[in-house]
Amino acid sequence: MAFLPLHSVEAWRNATMAPMVEDMAESRDIAISDGLMPDSATGAAGFGEPDLDLVNALQIDPRASWTRIGASLGVDATTVARRWQRLTDSGLAWMTAYPPGLAVLGYLRLHCRADAVPTLSERVCAIDCVFSVERTSGHFQLNLSVAAEDAAALDDLAVRVLGRLPGVLEVDVSVGMRLYIEGGHWRPGALDPAQRTLLAQDRRLPPPVPDRPRAGDLELMLALSPDGRRSAAELAQQTGLSETTVRRRLADMTRSGRLQIRCDFAQQSAGWPVNINYWIRLPAGELDAFGAELAQWPEIRLCAATTGAGNVLVIAWLRSQHECILLENRLLQSFPNLHITERQLTLRALKRMGRLLAPNGSAVGCIPFGIWPAPTPSGSS
Repeated sequence: MAFLPLHSVEAWRNATMAPMVEDMAESRDIAISDGLMPDSATGAAGFGEPDLDLVNALQIDPRASWTRIGASLGVDATTVARRWQRLTDSGLAWMTAYPPGLAVLGYLRLHCRADAVPTLSERVCAIDCVFSVERTSGHFQLNLSVAAEDAAALDDLAVRVLGRLPGVLEVDVSVGMRLYIEGGHWRPGALDPAQRTLLAQDRRLPPPVPDRPRAGDLELMLALSPDGRRSAAELAQQTGLSETTVRRRLADMTRSGRLQIRCDFAQQSAGWPVNINYWIRLPAGELDAFGAELAQWPEIRLCAATTGAGNVLVIAWLRSQHECILLENRLLQSFPNLHITERQLTLRALKRMGRLLAPNGSAVGCIPFGIWPAPTPSGSS
């Protein structure tokens, strides 16, 4: 498998395609050359039950020692380390670090000319603040999850940049107002309660509202972004901090909620080939109860209160398309005032939390996170 090198942002941005917006500064020129987006499966080996156990363990304690992970799974440290290396080498699983609460979240949908979708897919995937991209069924062909400095920055990205891309006919913008559950807290349920308890002991949960970022947080987060298990020595070398400082700051950032480390995997290979998006309208007074309830449903990957015609976005991973009907029936029966304004089936996930994905869902590269900046007076339209 040909892996795109991690931290390859410049290779993407300095590609041979023409700049996507003429008046953008050179530092924001975002383009991608032909062939960087994979068009075929990697041919990676399948996902076994022990692999899913390992992923589940790392979701609970992402930076636990291999000795501790192995003890929870009943195998030795060398075996689990070797297994994880195989998963990461094949792109079947990966670790990502990101700063929750640092930016305004936007859920943008693009209605495009059909012949422009392949090129647009590549161009939006190359933008570092666009951390997830899907091609979907329905009126909107591309779903984007983005991070912006503030509402004005989100508007700038949507109107001045994405709206001017050749082939884009319409941009729909929804702003994330509150997250009830997101992919970093989703679990496949592979481990039994005793195993989960063993891993969860001595781990403190972050507070509901993360602290504001502090000096040095962003640099450390960016160093962790391609691999949330990078050693303190590697992080110290990249950031210029001492190993002791790195360990202390990571512990503080994790405890305070300023840093989230998550373990993701190729959903198709692991048995969840269907990704469904529901745009839902609910009375405002029912939102919190709805979000709290759905956070307990095992198939729900994301539940967020948003702006727009629908005030809730729900994303689920399912085993089959038939389960979409079952889930929809359960939603309607559980919440009589719920109205589904739109449903979208993901045809292909192109990017997830900065990882570029092959058609089989395996990771083939990484675009480290970015946040779209607020426009300057000279850059306003």
